Amino acid sequence: MAEKEKERYYLGQGPPLEVVDRLPTPEEVFKVPKLTGWKLFATVFGPSFTALGGALGSGEWLMGPTVATRYGMDLFWFIWVGCMFQTIYNIAFCRFTMLVGEPAIVYMARVYPRRFWIAWNVVVLFFALAWPGWALAAATALGSIVMGRVPGVGVPPEVAAADAVFVRYLGIGLFLFTFFVVMFGGKIYNTLELIFRFKVLFVTFTVFILALIYGKPEIWARAAAGYFKVGYIPPGADVFLLGGWWGYTGWLSAINFLMSNWYRDKGYGVGSLVGYIPAIIGGKKIEISPVGKIFRFTPENLSTWKRWERILVWDQWLIFFPFGVIGMSFPAILVASFVPLGTKLPEWGIAAHVATQFGALWGPVGYYFISFIGLIVLWGTQLQIMDTLTRNMTDLLWSTSEGIRKWAKGDVRRIYYPFMACYIAFAMWAIWQAPPLIILLLSANIANFGGYAVILLHILERKLPKELRLRWYYWPFLYAYAILCWFWFVAVFILGRLLNIKIF
Repeated sequence: MAEKEKERYYLGQGPPLEVVDRLPTPEEVFKVPKLTGWKLFATVFGPSFTALGGALGSGEWLMGPTVATRYGMDLFWFIWVGCMFQTIYNIAFCRFTMLVGEPAIVYMARVYPRRFWIAWNVVVLFFALAWPGWALAAATALGSIVMGRVPGVGVPPEVAAADAVFVRYLGIGLFLFTFFVVMFGGKIYNTLELIFRFKVLFVTFTVFILALIYGKPEIWARAAAGYFKVGYIPPGADVFLLGGWWGYTGWLSAINFLMSNWYRDKGYGVGSLVGYIPAIIGGKKIEISPVGKIFRFTPENLSTWKRWERILVWDQWLIFFPFGVIGMSFPAILVASFVPLGTKLPEWGIAAHVATQFGALWGPVGYYFISFIGLIVLWGTQLQIMDTLTRNMTDLLWSTSEGIRKWAKGDVRRIYYPFMACYIAFAMWAIWQAPPLIILLLSANIANFGGYAVILLHILERKLPKELRLRWYYWPFLYAYAILCWFWFVAVFILGRLLNIKIF
């Protein structure tokens, strides 16, 4: 008897989505009898921890303290405003992935003209994430541990130059170690989540305790006041630095849609039906569907879908938002309590900016402990960015090129690992081109350009049945956030860098 033809749902350009009869429940996907509060935290929540594993790094450990020591705490309003907008942004884009089982960079290519958006997203993805400032920053922290002093600080010029070379070689070593880490585990995502849960909880708790003990009352008071000074910009501020801080407050600004891939691999919603990227050691070949799916519009499925939506909202507002605000605030408060206002932190020594102060308080134990925290904070960001770039590029190639799928013989790992190896080769060249802070600022400001994604999402949302569309009150926030990100991009690159026009 002939096999019944599968029902299809046409969503924009590209292959139609397969319609599945039933949407699995959260209990079925995560294999738990009941979703209690603890089960949610320990088993279901996770993609926000993975995003925060990278967020708790460049912005928090580098740019936040840099802004706080140069301009004081009056810019703390950036933190909660940026995290609020990013949380709403994350929910909108990750929700669509849960609905169709495709990461954002894949489903955005369904907007006309398809070929243009495929190429466009490749370019944006590469220029936003390919620059290895995270590896250099992590290597600076590692160099502080190896040498027993902050690289390039308080030494003659020739020694500082030698320190820069040594730090770059350490960065190469960290790249190779990161590649080694993602080779293990049944599912690469699970390995990442385990590492980032530890990083976020350990670092946040540690910095919280240190800030409570050593944060000066007047700094805490100024920080609290800064939360309410919405719109304030200090005269003569470095717009490149402010644009970078805005870009890294929370996670990756307007290209936060890249985190949707983790919701797919975690198994949220329809993501549980399309497959995931397995590790090369400990994993097995997984047939990832190159095309997404969507569930049949039945009362039962719609009821289950609403439960998935609530879990996404909880994951974002209970994990991403509070940890993002805390993680951005406390390192800056801690550093500002030790470093005089107006200080310009060194480009090479910034990753260990407060280690010497704790060395004076606790002796060598304090110095090495703070340097170690800096290392795991910044190396975790490096790990996450390498995976984010690689997995999103892999998904885009896998979903849009039948020739590449044939070459890979149905094994997505044949794309993931060679691409990461090529990226590491590029990064080994790029780390010799500029100090880590400059590279990070470049990447952060490019991320602000990604506000165009809001328009693409809106176009696709209009093609859905009304019952499945994003609620209307999200859109004013989404477009407002896109405009703010474009403002920083234009202010930094067009006016500030190309035309040399100061706007503050």
